[in-house]
Amino acid sequence: MKSLKRMLYELTMDKEFVALKFLIDRPNVFHVVGATHLETWHSRFLSWLLDPTERHMLGYYPFQRFLMAIAESAEENIDDITDLAMLNVNQFRNPEVIAEKDINKLDIDEQETIEETEKNDDKGRLDVFFKVNIVDEKDPGKEKKLILAVEQKVYARVDVNQCNKYLTKFEEKFKDETFMLVGLVPKSQIKESNEATFGSSKWFGIDYQQLVDIVLMPCLENPDLSIYAKPIIQQYVDALRMPYKGKREKLATIEEERTLVRSIYDRFEDVFKAITKISNEVDSDERNYVSTVVNDTYGEVFRTIKWILNEENDVEEIWNFSTGFQRNIFKRWDELQMLIKHEGKETVIYGKSVSELWKETLQWIEEHNLPLRQLIEEGFILGGGDRGNRYAIAFQPIHKNRKKFASIHTYESIITGETYYIETKINPESGMKTIAKLFKKLGVEVETPLLENSVTVPF
Repeated sequence: MKSLKRMLYELTMDKEFVALKFLIDRPNVFHVVGATHLETWHSRFLSWLLDPTERHMLGYYPFQRFLMAIAESAEENIDDITDLAMLNVNQFRNPEVIAEKDINKLDIDEQETIEETEKNDDKGRLDVFFKVNIVDEKDPGKEKKLILAVEQKVYARVDVNQCNKYLTKFEEKFKDETFMLVGLVPKSQIKESNEATFGSSKWFGIDYQQLVDIVLMPCLENPDLSIYAKPIIQQYVDALRMPYKGKREKLATIEEERTLVRSIYDRFEDVFKAITKISNEVDSDERNYVSTVVNDTYGEVFRTIKWILNEENDVEEIWNFSTGFQRNIFKRWDELQMLIKHEGKETVIYGKSVSELWKETLQWIEEHNLPLRQLIEEGFILGGGDRGNRYAIAFQPIHKNRKKFASIHTYESIITGETYYIETKINPESGMKTIAKLFKKLGVEVETPLLENSVTVPF
């Protein structure tokens, strides 16, 4: 039997592991100048990209792709936003894009320079202010204005009071115009709805992963993109892939990374399980050695692997080289539980695994005659939100992105006799978040003590 040291050696010398390391380590100008996650740089870049008059030669294409990202995150009027994104570019007139726009000086007709807005208080600035006239094809003499305002967050948290202030201002100034307020934030700040995230459903929330997948990567693949502008966009994408918040969180990944990670995990799953197992054991020379390899020698690579696996909910266990106290905290995940309050009664649902918790949950729901089938008919999205491409439970074991379920359990409905397929290759946290979302959609009050009292441990 191979030793863990030998297994780690074979993993870290694997050609795909090495390729992932080279991909992570490639030079980046934002990192070189120490501004990888400086919010001003983010707003200036986005303003440049969305401006159809800039020399990236993409015209309105980035703006239209950005509207598609908004449509994906919209909770209502999705078709209206999609229609705007699909308009003929010849219908657009007089575009104006301003970075760091002073919210207190909003005027639909003003022409204000960036230098003037820089003197104002940061709390009163929109990071990107875009306005354009749209010509009616049937009546060329008729125009309407579209205003797009973007508030970006990287390190800072979403300020609901600030969001309400912006919304009030826009409703006063542009009540007769079409406007969109967009929050571009890390995925960790996106909650179950736009109202929960920003304080109002009139805001649209998108994360940096959506920006990469829906806007930036298509721009890089657009044949009209200037050869001089392409490296700028590529460098920005690479900057988003660099961890922030003390090297714990990434704003985005790219498909090349995700493909490598999936392949590496599929071929070396036994090694990752061994790493997880030893990380929860008592201190030893072998444990210390593995911790050095995982956290220090190849720290960035393992952090990327862990981040992508967690994002895609593809692992049931994660390694955690932490203190004894913190390891004891994580042992509580061995007994998953949901506290249910319904019709004046409290019930605790237990499960020793994600699959067991799901089956107990589904049985409880059907025993109380709640409309479960309607929610499963189109596939119930995995995670705490509704934007993912993977189902937690569906009538067929095929995800929204057309990939097969990685680990399948089934549940036979006690009401209809139908078979429900459950994706169980997910970590306990994601499983409980998904079940909690299901209960809330059914109008059932639910508490998840493990999630609410858990300790956050660095990678």
